[in-house]
Amino acid sequence: MQIAIQRPAQIGGQITRISTATTSILIDLGHNLPGNGDEDMLDNAQAIAELTKGCSAILYTHYHGDHIGLFHHVPDNIPQYIGSVAKQVVCRKYQQLSYLPEEKGKTIFQQAITIASDMRTFQPQQTLHFGNIAVTPYFVSHSAYDSYMFLIEAEGKRILHTGDFRGHGYLSKGLEPTLKHFVGQVDVLIIEGTMLARPDEKVRTELDLCREAADQMKVYKYVFVHCSSTDLERLASFKNANNRMSPQRPLIADAFQKDILNLFSQTAGFQSPCFDFGKVFTYSNGNPKLLKWMLTNGFTMFVRATLKFHACLERLLPVLPPAETLFIYSMWSGYITEGNTQNAAYLKLQNLFSNSKIVHLHTSGHATSEVLCKVCNLTNPRLAIIPIHRDKLTDFKSTGINPPLQKKIVTESCSVSGIDIML
Repeated sequence: MQIAIQRPAQIGGQITRISTATTSILIDLGHNLPGNGDEDMLDNAQAIAELTKGCSAILYTHYHGDHIGLFHHVPDNIPQYIGSVAKQVVCRKYQQLSYLPEEKGKTIFQQAITIASDMRTFQPQQTLHFGNIAVTPYFVSHSAYDSYMFLIEAEGKRILHTGDFRGHGYLSKGLEPTLKHFVGQVDVLIIEGTMLARPDEKVRTELDLCREAADQMKVYKYVFVHCSSTDLERLASFKNANNRMSPQRPLIADAFQKDILNLFSQTAGFQSPCFDFGKVFTYSNGNPKLLKWMLTNGFTMFVRATLKFHACLERLLPVLPPAETLFIYSMWSGYITEGNTQNAAYLKLQNLFSNSKIVHLHTSGHATSEVLCKVCNLTNPRLAIIPIHRDKLTDFKSTGINPPLQKKIVTESCSVSGIDIML
């Protein structure tokens, strides 16, 4: 058996190939994140055709670009698998991108819609078989809804690929029972380590974030929130905070965000009212009745860093009292600080609120060191722990796992009990 991982010692862009003598599968096919190099050498059809040669299937842990971003280059004869709701999010995202005016991008996005529409889907805890490789997906909490870890079984070995996950979301309560009762001990653990590079970052639970947001909404009547438009749990935190105010206080979004919220209501919301977004209103300058309602009752509005939103805000903000207006930034701080991960559009959006109160209220979509340690202990890998999705300068021993497990950490290519690990 062989485990080959592209770009293991960086955050994002990992591609894991697991092969037996007769079968190969890939887990994730991600694009580089900002800061890992402006040009991704794999971002072309020729490179992906070579990389995926002989592959029986590609399985995606979730829909973030650093895990799925190269899917549109995959040859048509290779099946691609993703969660059923995740597939719908991908299709809606690229549909929205196809509306952009740039002709070159429009063609690429339209092709991506076609390819995403043809993706196959899997269900949690239902095993897929590819030759002599069996793959079972297990649901995890992450900043992308419908995310999964994969248990791979082949040639008498059990490998757990965690994907991205965390222990402080609303949907995290199933992590420990899943590992105890369904996964158990494994031979190899391939585990993310994003937060190892951020030891001082404050990690709230989503529930705590909701409470803090509600406290802010008690003070500020007009609240604008900039968060990921596809992060179910974060969107729910602000929706639930808004619902703690007056029942007449509307939740506002643009058409794309409303479509995503409706999708989440019809899927996750069917299982828990926490994720039912109810009636969502789309703001329009041509709707004076809605504007009057917003001015009277206050509101929470999800905003995005688009030219359309900038134009909308430039008309709306002047009619709002600055002392009663709040902008909440709820994403990773690296996008708005100096450096190679800075996003100019995000900064421009925040600067529109220079006369208003600005609050940064965020929590990570990734596991803390304590949770990483717990996963290692619960799965107790017999042969190897392979940390991925991490800063190259981090040391996985800092999670505090016990000395016997520390000896099993693998960060360089090697062979262990018949498994060739290529990093």
